[in-house]
Amino acid sequence: MPMRFRSTILALAATMAAPAHAIELPTRQAQIELVDMLEREALYRDRVDWPEIRARMSAAQGNPGKIRDVLKEAVGRSSGGHGAWISAERMRREGQRSGRANAEGAAAPDARAVPVPAVDPPRLDPRIGWVSIGGFAIVPSAAAQQQMQERASRWQAAIREQDSGTRCGWIVDLRGNTGGNMWPMLLGVAPLLRITAGDSETVGAFASANGPSRWQLSPSDVRLGTRVIADLGKPGYQLKHTAAPVAVLTGQHTASAGEATALAFRGRPQTRSFGEPTRGVSTANVLRSLVDGSSLVLTTHVMQDRTGHGDGLKIEPDQHTRSGAATLAAAQAWLLAQPACAGH
Repeated sequence: MPMRFRSTILALAATMAAPAHAIELPTRQAQIELVDMLEREALYRDRVDWPEIRARMSAAQGNPGKIRDVLKEAVGRSSGGHGAWISAERMRREGQRSGRANAEGAAAPDARAVPVPAVDPPRLDPRIGWVSIGGFAIVPSAAAQQQMQERASRWQAAIREQDSGTRCGWIVDLRGNTGGNMWPMLLGVAPLLRITAGDSETVGAFASANGPSRWQLSPSDVRLGTRVIADLGKPGYQLKHTAAPVAVLTGQHTASAGEATALAFRGRPQTRSFGEPTRGVSTANVLRSLVDGSSLVLTTHVMQDRTGHGDGLKIEPDQHTRSGAATLAAAQAWLLAQPACAGH
């Protein structure tokens, strides 16, 4: 992958789990680098007693299990449970898999931190459109841009195929979205997310002490500030009924990039969310290489909606519903009661 992607802010759900047959660890030099980086840059670095962490690491040398536990605690507490260490072997393995998927013309497989059953299209009033935005992760590689473009195009195609002109409202289902890369998600759902047909539109931001880094959607791409992150290569699909009402469904599995997508809809006119609170990792990461070839998923920013609100915690739906059936019923009832559907 071009070096510019190494510092791109991500919404990446990952774990620090090692295979059952071995304990994978950074080298001693990489361990020191990792802890220094966490203390200097991690979002919740004040939650950790760093001298104690270093003392425990030194005392644990020669005991891989204890070293793993100390590092896992340091990463977990300083990231709010969102960061991770990724071994060099795993980076290489996933990069090869990513390259094979691209060569075969297929998108990279979805990444699920928690197994979630596939979501089948529900039975809805024919006036209501429905799109499920599931988890999707890519490993940094030369194929990343193409994979983001392919996945965003696929989601836009699902919207276009339903948009016959009779749809008066839409459901965006994020209940099975356990995270991954947020950029193709935002671009894929752009026909529903954007409320203007022309220039770029702010749909969210990453908050920092230096001010917000805004998520910008244009007709053909998604940007972080002025920097293009994912690009369709041409203008994307435009909804026949621009600014149609949208119901967003969330649940306990909605995490990371899924939460970014939910936040992007918050503050959009004619939009309401239904379901259960999200997982609570509405924070963003950067991927940093370590000296031994392994990588640190470093949590650095809090996500915000287009109005500047966001605290990095669970996202509460506008209307709480428990079961899947109740969530769909409530979303559909609200959509059909909106002016766009009432006389349709």
